Amino acid sequence: MNKDQLYHQIAVTCLKTLREGSNAEAGDQVKALYDAIDTAFQSQFALLVTELEDAKERLNHIAALDPERHTLRDAQIIIDQSGTAH
Repeated sequence: MNKDQLYHQIAVTCLKTLREGSNAEAGDQVKALYDAIDTAFQSQFALLVTELEDAKERLNHIAALDPERHTLRDAQIIIDQSGTAH
């Protein structure tokens, strides 16, 4: 997931919170918005951690390949395997 997608999802969450809380007092709106930003950020951060763990696992798998028995193509196959879908 790229930076634009991350920001977009957080912005959508913020806009939804503002629309739903339009009748609330200003202080309540601010707290609700901060809570929405925090929740959206934590959700996106969890996705990034998952992607990082997947990449680390693939690199470890590649590092464990025996150069006497495996080729560059074997490493490319590991890289190209389907990973986590977002």
